Amino acid sequence: MHDPAAYARQLMDRGDIDAALPWLERAGRAGDASCARTLAAVLRDRGDYERAERWYRAAADRDGGCAFGLAVLLEKSGDTAGAARWYARGAELGSAQCRTAAALLSAAQGRQDEAERLLGEALAAGDRTAGQALEAMERFRSFVRRGEDTVAEAVAGGDHAMALDAVAELGRDVAGFRAYASFQDDAVRLFDKVADAADDNRPLVWKGLLLERVDRWDEARRALEEAARRYPGRPYAPFTLGVLCRERGLVGEAEHWLKRGAALADASSMWELAGLCLRQRRFAEARDWYTAYGEHAGDDDHRDVEGALERVEAQRRTAGAAPAADAGRLDGLRAATEGGSPDAAVELAGLLEEAGRFAEAARWYGMAAETGDVEAGLALGELLYGRCEAEPRHVVGWFLPAAAAAYERARAASEPDEADVRLVERAGHLLLIANDAFNAERWLRRAARLGHGKAAWWCGDRSEEYGDVQEAERMWALAARRGVAWCGWPAGRSMVRRGAYAEAEPLLRLAWDGRHDEPPLHEAAYWLGLSLRGQGRLEEAARWLRTAVDVHHRVRTAMGTARFDPRAALAEVLDEVSRRDEQKGEAGRGDR
Repeated sequence: MHDPAAYARQLMDRGDIDAALPWLERAGRAGDASCARTLAAVLRDRGDYERAERWYRAAADRDGGCAFGLAVLLEKSGDTAGAARWYARGAELGSAQCRTAAALLSAAQGRQDEAERLLGEALAAGDRTAGQALEAMERFRSFVRRGEDTVAEAVAGGDHAMALDAVAELGRDVAGFRAYASFQDDAVRLFDKVADAADDNRPLVWKGLLLERVDRWDEARRALEEAARRYPGRPYAPFTLGVLCRERGLVGEAEHWLKRGAALADASSMWELAGLCLRQRRFAEARDWYTAYGEHAGDDDHRDVEGALERVEAQRRTAGAAPAADAGRLDGLRAATEGGSPDAAVELAGLLEEAGRFAEAARWYGMAAETGDVEAGLALGELLYGRCEAEPRHVVGWFLPAAAAAYERARAASEPDEADVRLVERAGHLLLIANDAFNAERWLRRAARLGHGKAAWWCGDRSEEYGDVQEAERMWALAARRGVAWCGWPAGRSMVRRGAYAEAEPLLRLAWDGRHDEPPLHEAAYWLGLSLRGQGRLEEAARWLRTAVDVHHRVRTAMGTARFDPRAALAEVLDEVSRRDEQKGEAGRGDR
């Protein structure tokens, strides 16, 4: 009888993760914390965060590695309070990793003294990563202090240009201010100081931008409103606030502030306004704003006005102007909505959206969504992202409840609805665009398991990065069978390498068929030849390897290099054919 833990480790060392999983589970159930930790890590990397969390929790109270894995999972999922608890528990168990991670979390939450104390403890315990983190903190502190000293010197000497340069540089290090949040208020004070000293609106705008980028939106909006109030003749603040509102899907506010900027002859505000009007099918206004932009743009601004005007005309011809909504019907729906009917709110929002009145539509979709109507939330998300061009990071939250419901429906169905599968994939795609790869992976792997080809492609590449060859091959094969010809190549290549020659053949044929769209897929001929050779079909193998020789120059051109020479494989196959034929001849002569 195998010792489960020892056998699981042996299988993992051989790279046979699939075979190791049940043995890891047996060992984990028997109390082996190391196996529970390894199993959780594999499940996490395969996108099964729920099961990964359960296995981390199975030993987190007694194993620092499991406590660390669980805390990281929780932190990346947005549960920072839960993460802090498990980092603390891991630190109690002697995990230097947990102590360091707890310190970095404290720093990101503005508790700098606590962060430095924890890092000092971790460094004393031998964690070199803690020493590196302390050095990074000190570098950032020095960066901020240099900025303070430069501003003080510049202001004292009346060198406003020097002061402006100093705070402009300070505001560019958004990552630093996110990581070490206690320094954010120091930067805010410097922006204010330079704005007052130089009587310049730019530091106030830079302050607003920094606050927005570190997720302090209400303060950012107030800072930009103050800049617009204090400097009513300068367009930078209203333009910036208009763009930020548009990115957040605040259509009405965006239009208000952009018009303030345009009234000050700001060409960039005019361009943004034109796009805002075009998306709402207000074609005459869009045309007027693009024209005004062309009249006010500087010589260094090369945006294509003529092309923009052509787009306006093309959309006007194909889509037509937004239809006017029936006023009586709108009034009736408003009354029903104000009486508490979510269905009326959704219908009202739909009519307003069709009429191009996006700000009003968003309001009523939002009201219905707040009652728990996931379809209203989805409609709001589609409106803000698809039609208002809001940034995914600000609106993806509206998609997730509907995507979760779609996933549950699709998982329970014998044949998932393609619309549900697409919605699950879309949630992952939006999270990717929002630079949240961790949470995107959860959704993209769900979509892949439901049969979404492009999601499976992404998951295959991701698994290869993790070193999980088996999962990578599985995902690539699924993607190829769902129409992504490219993936037939890595999937088939992987199968040939492990001797699954017959399984590889149809995938490599799919890849070969896609060579005209993707020139590197000419390499599939080589692997197809090896697949056929492995099946003992030597004449076919020779034909494909001859093809591989013929197209090898295309592979080198497309890839920039060549990792193999098909002539060697062809020579070996021809030699095998020759020896086989000789053996047949000798056998025939013997029979006579």
